[in-house]
Amino acid sequence: MSVAIEASGVSAVFDQRVGTFGVHRRVVAVDDVSLTVKEGIALGIVGESGCGKSTFARLLLGLLAPSGGDVRVGGHELQAMDRRARARLIQPVFQDPASSLNPRRRVGEIVALPLRAAGVARGERRERALLMLSRVGLAPEMAGRYPGQLSGGQRQRVAIARALVLEPRILICDEPTSALDVSVQAQILNLLAELRASFNLTLVMISHNLAVVEHVADEVAIMYLGRVVERGEAGSVFAAPRHPYTKALLASVLTPEPGLGLPELPLGDAVPDPANIPAGCRFHPRCPAAIARCATEAPARGDVECHLVQPVPT
Repeated sequence: MSVAIEASGVSAVFDQRVGTFGVHRRVVAVDDVSLTVKEGIALGIVGESGCGKSTFARLLLGLLAPSGGDVRVGGHELQAMDRRARARLIQPVFQDPASSLNPRRRVGEIVALPLRAAGVARGERRERALLMLSRVGLAPEMAGRYPGQLSGGQRQRVAIARALVLEPRILICDEPTSALDVSVQAQILNLLAELRASFNLTLVMISHNLAVVEHVADEVAIMYLGRVVERGEAGSVFAAPRHPYTKALLASVLTPEPGLGLPELPLGDAVPDPANIPAGCRFHPRCPAAIARCATEAPARGDVECHLVQPVPT
């Protein structure tokens, strides 16, 4: 199976200015992450807010240049690719369709705009836009409406149609259902699954919601403070999580308060801060099973980055 995406030692570091006096601090949003996504696979990337998953999505899309490492898509270095070539290969679906769609353009124009940028003739643009609207479950008359006249679910269908109208090979979805009503979320997830099969897409799903990822993903990567701390086949990770953080996330799915995001977890009082990453294992201040070694020594890189899982060196 060919490789669709290969991230090698990718980092994203920002100089953030905070406070009245403009104090600068160094924020490490993504820290030396290496990850391979094979063609046709649906990968779920999961973690709490602030773990770096959305920044990592921007790196995979080429919207953000890495501070270190590189991303290759379809065997090509992403940052070296022409923007049009990149757009034909990889496309995003963002979290909030209300803000990602131009409110002054009609739906048909929005979906056809990537075709216009690619130099497709006007008549063909309209035909292909209408066809793609149909593929995402929207009637032709929707092409003449404005985004403000549509429901949240309809707007997200428009965003998906726009992303797929150039027939890319890879779709990066960053929290594509979190802004939608619970009743609509399953419809959008089912639509993405159908389109993935129809177009033979490689899908990367960014989410804080493990239930969403479990619905669509073949493989899963768990992020914490800029690192992927566990990765593997989705069924195996969900059935038998190995990293303490993954176990806590899965336990949180059992909360009686659905739709409210991740609840308060029994992981101590230390709030993860990408500007103040702990020494040793970055999860150890919140880990209920941490040992002395965790506070001073970073775990070895691997499918599970945890001293409690990896063998003790001799």
